[in-house]
Amino acid sequence: MMPLCLLAAGLVAGSSAAALDEARTLLDAWQLEDALALAEKALAARPEDPQTWVLAAEVLHQRGEHLGALALFDAANQAGAELPVPLAALVEGSARYQSAFETVETAHFKVRYLNKDEIVADYAKAVLEASYRNIAGDLAFLPAERGEKIVVEIYPDARGLAAATGLTLKEIETSGTIAVCKFHRLMITSPLATASGYDWADTVAHEFTHLVISKKSKNTIPIWLHEGIAKFYESRWKGKLGEALSPYGEKLLANAVRTKKFITFDEMHPSMAKLSSQEDAALAFAEVFTVIEFLTGKLGAKSIPKVLELAAQGVEVEAALHQVYGMPLKGIEAAWHKYLGARKFKDVPGAAPHKIRLAANETEAQAEAPIEEMEDKPAHDFARLGELLQLRNQHQAAIVEYEKAYARAGVRYGTLVNKLARAYVTVGRADAGLKVLDALLGAQPDDADAHLLAGRIAYDKHDAAVARRHYEAVRFMNPFNPEIHAVLAKLYEAAGDTATAEREKAFFTLCTKPRPTRTYELPPKASGNATVSIVAPRWDSVRIDAGLPLATPWWRQPLDAGPHSVEYRRQDGSVAVRSFTLTAGQSQTLMLE
Repeated sequence: MMPLCLLAAGLVAGSSAAALDEARTLLDAWQLEDALALAEKALAARPEDPQTWVLAAEVLHQRGEHLGALALFDAANQAGAELPVPLAALVEGSARYQSAFETVETAHFKVRYLNKDEIVADYAKAVLEASYRNIAGDLAFLPAERGEKIVVEIYPDARGLAAATGLTLKEIETSGTIAVCKFHRLMITSPLATASGYDWADTVAHEFTHLVISKKSKNTIPIWLHEGIAKFYESRWKGKLGEALSPYGEKLLANAVRTKKFITFDEMHPSMAKLSSQEDAALAFAEVFTVIEFLTGKLGAKSIPKVLELAAQGVEVEAALHQVYGMPLKGIEAAWHKYLGARKFKDVPGAAPHKIRLAANETEAQAEAPIEEMEDKPAHDFARLGELLQLRNQHQAAIVEYEKAYARAGVRYGTLVNKLARAYVTVGRADAGLKVLDALLGAQPDDADAHLLAGRIAYDKHDAAVARRHYEAVRFMNPFNPEIHAVLAKLYEAAGDTATAEREKAFFTLCTKPRPTRTYELPPKASGNATVSIVAPRWDSVRIDAGLPLATPWWRQPLDAGPHSVEYRRQDGSVAVRSFTLTAGQSQTLMLE
C-alpha cells in the first residue's frame, strides 16, 4: 500500500499539472485574464516549482512583458525544466526590443514604440480607441474590460516582426504581411521600414478585429472566416462596415469569377502570410471580404457576432454557420459563388495594388520612388525618358514624354502619374496635375504620394479643407515626411487648434532626425552575490531600490548582499515599500501583499 505522504504528494502533483494544463488551454483560447488568475494561484501555491515558472513566463509574454518572461524561462531552464523551445525563441526575439521600447497608454491600449515611431504611436491612439468603440461595439465584445489593456508593439523593421512572430522575412515580403495579431498582442511594422509606407491605420484596425474575434470565439474560428470578418470590419474605425474592398480587389474578383480560379479556403490555412504572392493574398482577402458581405446582406451585421457566440459555447463552426444562416458550409460556398456571379464589380481603369516593398534603410524609405517597370515597352521608354528630362529640369520636355506614356498606361502606374503631376505643377499647370491625381486616387486610393501632391496643390490654392483632408490621409500611410507636419501645423494653427499644431511642429522636428542606428540586443545581465524573486499583487510592476519598473513575477534577479527595498502597489492600489536583506549566496522569494 502506498504511504499516505506519497499519495498526498501524487495528488498535489496531479492537481498542479491539471491546473497548468487548464491555464495553457485558456491561453490557447485567448482568455488571458482567466489564465492569469490561474497562474497567480499556481505560483502562490508552488513558488519553487519550475513548471509553474514556465507557465508564468507564457502569461507574461502575452501581457507584453518579455524580459520578465525570459527571466522565468532562464530560471526554469537552469532548474532542468522542459521549455517550449519555439515559444522561448519568440520570447527572446521580442525581449530584444522591449528594453528599448517606450510606451504610451490609452484607456484600453498600451502602445510600445521606438524613437521616431512616436509619431505612429501618437496617431494610433485615436485609431485604436475608435476601433474599440466601433468594431468591438459592433461585434458585441469589449476585450479590455477586465483589467488587461491590449498591448500594441510597433517594430522598427520586418526583422523585428519576424523575430516576434515566427514568420520568415521571405514570407513577410512575398505576401506583403506587415502586421500580425498573435499571443494576445497586435504587432505591426513601422511604415519607415517600407519604401513608400502602407495603410498602417487600417492595418491596426484589422489586427484589432482579429483579437476581438479570437477572444469572443475562444479561438475557434477558421482562418478564412477570421480574415473575412477582419477585412469587412476594418473600415468601421473611421466609417461604415464593408468599405475596405479596393478597386484592385474588385478587379481580381471579377477576373476570378470569369476564369473560375479562386484561392480556396483550404489554401488560406494556416495563414494568409503563407500564400505565394501579394496578388494571391489580395485575391484571398477580396474573396473572404465578399463572403461576409454576402452573409451580412442575407441576415444583417448582427448575425456575425451570433456565430462567434455559438462558437465560444462549443458549437462547431460549421454547425454555428448552419444554425445562423440555415445552410451548411458547402451550401454557403455555393450561394456565395452564385452571389459573386451576379454581383456588379466596379471597373476602375488602372486599378493596381499598393505593393509593400521593404526598404533597406531610412534613406531608401524617404527617397522618391523611381519609375516602375512597365509591361508596355513603348510606355516604359517614354516614361524613362521623361524621368531623365525631369532630373535635368527640362520639365516641358518631360511632360511631352510622360503624356505619351500616360496615354498608353493610364493610371496603372502610380509613379508615372505622380511624376507627371509634379511636372505639371512645376510649369504652372496645377489644374492639369490635380486632374491626373484625382484619376489615380480613384484607382489607387492608398497612394500616399498622390495624396501629398493633391494636398500641396490645394494648400497653394488656399483650400484649407481639401489640403487638410489629403495631408491627414498621408499621416495614416507614410507619416515620416516633414512636409505633412509643417503644413498641418499651419492649418491647425489657422483653425485655432494650437495644441494639435504644437504636436505637429514636434513631429516635424522628429521627422528631420535620422532613426538612431542600433542593434537590438538583450540588456546585460545584472550581477550580484545573491538573488531575489518578487511577485506583486495582480503581477504588477515593482521598483527595486528606486530603480526602473520591473514586471513581476521577476525571477532570480541578482543583487548584492545587504539591505534593499521594493516599492509596489497593494491590492487596494496604495503604494507600499517593503525592506528586505539578502545574505551572500541567498535566494529569497518575496510574495508581496
